[in-house]
This record gives sequence, structure tokens and C-alpha cells, in this order.
Amino acid sequence: MQLFHYHWWTPQLEEMENFYKELGFATTLRVGNYQGEMQSFNPPLEWDDFRDREVTFRIIEMVKGQTNITFGYGKRNRFDHVGILVDEEEYREIIHNAENLNLNINEGERRTFISTPWKFRIELQTRREVVEEEETTIIHTMELGVAFDKGHPQLLADLLNLQLLEDDERNLVKVGNGQWNINVHSESHSRLNGVHFIKDTFECSDPVGTTLVGHHSL
Repeated sequence: MQLFHYHWWTPQLEEMENFYKELGFATTLRVGNYQGEMQSFNPPLEWDDFRDREVTFRIIEMVKGQTNITFGYGKRNRFDHVGILVDEEEYREIIHNAENLNLNINEGERRTFISTPWKFRIELQTRREVVEEEETTIIHTMELGVAFDKGHPQLLADLLNLQLLEDDERNLVKVGNGQWNINVHSESHSRLNGVHFIKDTFECSDPVGTTLVGHHSL
């Protein structure tokens, strides 16, 4: 099981793509609505080739090493989901847990989404090709903000078969499995505040305000 992915809705699509390109991410997919039809605008097309066509992008996908980032057009910045790579056994266990927790499950051929009480979703992905084979840019920790009055983050541990690593008087809850962690902070609304990587080096914030920190090792 591997934490590999996050998705935002944002009006800052070109800024996001340019930012992550500077960090070494490659654009693998652009799909958007143009003149009432969903069409692809994938590389080698650049923004200058379609900037004036008023394309409403549903998804732009960028990949570097073991990290996959997607974003699509939204009127405001809104964090939508995180993604976890799983094998078939892990997938079945998590679906079973979600059913026991009475969480909404939306199963698809390519991926499955599980809704949480905090208006963000968890994507389960079984296709390894969504990331590169190169063992670089690996997500180690995600920093999430959620409203604790909507439910205790222990739910994430119960859903994903993670350990509860720390529960600091309901101000910070950490869950993990020894390879990666999710740190959950008490906030008024759901947000992806930060992402920590290993096997890469950078320290910056992306256009939607997510702090990104990369280390060669821990």
C-alpha cells in the first residue's frame, strides 16, 4: 500500500502545471470540455496552442517518480482527494472496512472512491502504471486539515488498516504504517496543507498553497 496521489480543483490550472513542471514533473494528460465535447490536449501541445479556445479542463495529470498529481478547473481552490496504490488483497480489505464504517463507495473500472465525513475522498488505485518505475519523489507524509467535529481521524486508521501513532488532545492525530503517514490537524474546513517527500529535494508552496518539502532521506 502506497500513498501516491492528490487532486485539487482550482482556477489556476496553467500556474499549477508550470509550477510542477519546474519541479521536474511531466504532464501526461490534459482532458477538457471544448465546444460541448470532451477532448484531449495532451503534450506535445502547449498552453499557447489552446489558451484562447476556452477549454474547461476536467483533468490535468502530472507525474514524477512515484508521485502522481492531478487538478481540474474549479471556481475556487478545493482539495478533492488523496490516492493510495493497493494490491487486490488490500483493496478488498479496505472496501470491507468502508462497508463496516458505513462510508459511501463509488467503484469504477479504473479506480474506486471512498467518501469521508470531511468532504474529501480517498481513491483506491490498483494500476501501477499511474506512476513511473523510478523510485524517486515518494510521498512520505501528508498534512491534512479537517473539522474534528465531523468525526475523529481514527476513522482513517480503521479504514486503511493504519496504526494510530499519536492523538494529541484532538489537536493533531497521526496515522501511518511505517512507510508513510497522514497527519491530521483540527481546522474549520478540509484542506491539504502540506506534502513531505523522500528521494527528492525542494521546499516551496504550490499555487493553491500546499507546502511541499522534499528530502533525500529521513
